[in-house]
This record gives sequence, C-alpha cells and structure tokens, in this order.
Amino acid sequence: MLVDFNTISDESRLWVYGSESNLTNDQQAVISSKISEYLKTWDYHKNPLTASLIIKEDRFIIIALDDSEFGVGGCSIDSLQRIIQELEQELSISLLNRLNIFFRIDNMIRCVSTLKLSEHANNETLFYDLTIQKKNELSNWLKPIEEGWCANFIQ
Repeated sequence: MLVDFNTISDESRLWVYGSESNLTNDQQAVISSKISEYLKTWDYHKNPLTASLIIKEDRFIIIALDDSEFGVGGCSIDSLQRIIQELEQELSISLLNRLNIFFRIDNMIRCVSTLKLSEHANNETLFYDLTIQKKNELSNWLKPIEEGWCANFIQ
C-alpha cells in the first residue's frame, strides 16, 4: 500500500539510492511512476506492506517501509532491488554503486568514488549518509565526513 511520505511512521525502514548526476524531470517521473506502482502491491507473505517514496534534491530516491505490522524478508527486499536495477537499465543511470560518496561543497552536490574522496573533501565537508536505516534519521543524513562511515577515506 502506497502512502504519503510525510505520513508514514518515523520508525519506518529506509532504502536510499543516490544518482551520480541530477535526475531530470522526465527521469524523476519515470522513477516515481514505476516505484509507486510497485509499492502499491508490495507484500510480504501475501500481507500488504505500507510504503512510501520521495525523491530529494533531484538525486536521492528514498523508499520508506513501515515494517511494524508484518515485517519484511529477503524475497520482498530482493524484488525492490530488481525494480531499482530495471530503472538503472531503462534510464541509463547508476543508483547502486556503493563506492560513491555524495557530498556538498559550495551549495552543490558532488559525487565521487571513495578512492578519490580525499582529493575533493576534508573532515568538515558535509556528506549525505545513504546508510541511514530509519526515516527519523533523515534529519541527520547530511553530516560532516568526520562523523560518518567514510571518515577513513580522508587522508
């Protein structure tokens, strides 16, 4: 069951996918349509799941799942990943590259490989932590690199 992102529980589980470049309006429309259609019928052992979708800053696809009633398992999560992979192919974009780090410099979002992070950023640079697990963590997903998992990539 698809619900508005603002109304889904703050304890909802999150999946965050970052695009290496800004998503166009057309790409966002395709993404929203395809994922929304999927979420309307997403289930776990034939129990309907309550889920939501938002695209933030023209880069980040965020899917929230209220798993408090039925939980969620591997097959349901795998099916969501297949949708993301299909969108990558269909739109010629990269969403699943976990070596990418997204950070903000001069009010612009940049994306680089972890291997090149120290060439472009320092410990105080704000980065988007795509590893957050719950909706209530979105208020803290933009944080200094020194407070995140990627701090060890700054030399």
